[in-house]
Amino acid sequence: MRYPRNTRSVHLLFPFVAVLASTFLGHAGSVAAQGMAGKTPAAVKKMQDSAMKTMEKFLSMPADKQKAYVAQKQKESMDRGEVAFKDTKLGTNGFSCATCHPGGKTTGGSVPMGAMQMPVPSLQGVAATFPKFKIGNDAVITLADMNNNCIVMFLNGEPLKTDSQKARDLAFYVTAFSQGVLYSPGKQGK
Repeated sequence: MRYPRNTRSVHLLFPFVAVLASTFLGHAGSVAAQGMAGKTPAAVKKMQDSAMKTMEKFLSMPADKQKAYVAQKQKESMDRGEVAFKDTKLGTNGFSCATCHPGGKTTGGSVPMGAMQMPVPSLQGVAATFPKFKIGNDAVITLADMNNNCIVMFLNGEPLKTDSQKARDLAFYVTAFSQGVLYSPGKQGK
């Protein structure tokens, strides 16, 4: 597929940016950036200090060690995300994300949703469309929110806290199904 010149760099960078954001925001950045509302100044300071300590540690490493550190953290997150994706205990009906989306693809067919039937979509390329408006939420949502929609609606489970390690790992794993896809936040349908 060919992309207009001005979007080609975004197309090539999406997987790299997603990986870096997950790595840094999934650890030190998320500690500093998430859950700030309503926190005491001491708690905010503690979060900031933790993030700075991690960044200082990282920046003091030689470049090859930085690359290895990032690769290791991403592998750990991807492995945990795959476990979550296949975990039948995310819900109460014995299903997992992989039940309907083996390897990020689709089993085809449809699933009941109230009085309607909803086609089972492929997850390939989906992460590149978030954040986006979802009718069922009547709001613009993130990929982690969408994962929770599926956990609640189709696995009959409790939503994950979107700032939890498990939610970040699951989103990172699902994002891997969009590698090489043009980043198109808000894109609806396929």
